[in-house]
Amino acid sequence: MMTTKLKTVPELRFPGFASDWNESSLSDAITSLDAGVSVNSEDSPAIGHELGILKTSCVTKGYFDPSENKRVLDPTEISRLKEPVSRNSIVISRMNTPALVGLSGLVPQDEKHLFLPDRLWAAKVASSHSPHWIAQLLASEKVRGQLSDRASGTSGSMKNITKGDVLSLPVVIPTLPEQRKIADFLTAVDGRIGQLSQKKALLEDYKKGLMQQLFTQALRFKDDHGNDFPEWEEKKYSEIYTFQNTNSYSRDLLTYEGGEVRNIHYGDIHTKFRSNFYLSQEVVPFIKPEVELKRIAKDSYCRVGDLVIADASEDYADVGKCIEIMELGEKTLAGLHTFIARPKKGAMSPGFGGYLMQSREVRLRIMTIAQGTKVLGLSKNMLCNIKLPIPHPDEQTKIANFLTALDRKIESVSTQITHTQTFKKGLLQQMFV
Repeated sequence: MMTTKLKTVPELRFPGFASDWNESSLSDAITSLDAGVSVNSEDSPAIGHELGILKTSCVTKGYFDPSENKRVLDPTEISRLKEPVSRNSIVISRMNTPALVGLSGLVPQDEKHLFLPDRLWAAKVASSHSPHWIAQLLASEKVRGQLSDRASGTSGSMKNITKGDVLSLPVVIPTLPEQRKIADFLTAVDGRIGQLSQKKALLEDYKKGLMQQLFTQALRFKDDHGNDFPEWEEKKYSEIYTFQNTNSYSRDLLTYEGGEVRNIHYGDIHTKFRSNFYLSQEVVPFIKPEVELKRIAKDSYCRVGDLVIADASEDYADVGKCIEIMELGEKTLAGLHTFIARPKKGAMSPGFGGYLMQSREVRLRIMTIAQGTKVLGLSKNMLCNIKLPIPHPDEQTKIANFLTALDRKIESVSTQITHTQTFKKGLLQQMFV
């Protein structure tokens, strides 16, 4: 019987390397896998010389984030800490959800004030191998899939991998010089992703600060002649918006790819939209054509300027979250657990309402009226009496245009990050066996 020879050469290589890679296992490259212990900790990160214990969220998408930790203050708990985080070790999540178990990230520098919990390993790499290359190998789609397949556990929400699962994993490894060449190149790509991510974070912080100043009126625009705009007025929600009925179609049962009418589900508002605006190119499923739509009133279809508000959330930070309809390429309905706030004629400039609803002042007012225990809810009646700070329509336009331009810059950087991550994913598929 013929056996299939294991592939030992990647599709993409640097010039000067021609020999086959060696069939091996991770135990040849990793000298030890050491876990820490879980201790009682505070729900805030360590500051300065404080000691901290890492959270499992410290590794994601092949990267290590030391800020994801909780500080340990109790002397008894401090005495129990072991396995400090050291440079060139690879942190691996040994126990996590099925989608996250086996995630890993290289530690670029010593973090002696941080320690591992029992759900994380520190993998020490043999001197005959490049820690950076091994880290990229562990982050590759193939190895991630293999580790996930080896994870076991009776719980559908938590899986576990053993040391044997990791160390016995068959791999194909190049010589150390080729490892270093590949690692240096991919590290440069990671550096580009890091720069873009930092740029995005700075822009988001800048926007947050500007919104705080704009909506507290610490920062004001002038009119086109350089004059001050009138003072802002406080108006009840019901003076600005009317509420429209929405449908109760469940997205899981009544949507598909293709059709004439899109259906925005409350879950879309919480998880899908990258900004507080809905544009026609956003991916929102269509309602199936066989669903009876005649009972949907004409006024229930979304219009430009409408706010589609999610009426339920498990988190105070998201209660009352909404999107503003900015353009419509197709008929669009607001679906399950949503309602529409439609601006009265001339009351709100396009784009301003979406930003106003995300301002800290309005968010706090909404949070005070939310009701519920596990799930927080809002109703149209609750919103009616909330007071909104309303500037002159021309000042609304200037604020909306300014923040929209800033959002476009943030979205442009986000697109660059996505493209670079996709580029790296392709490289990992071609540069590893």
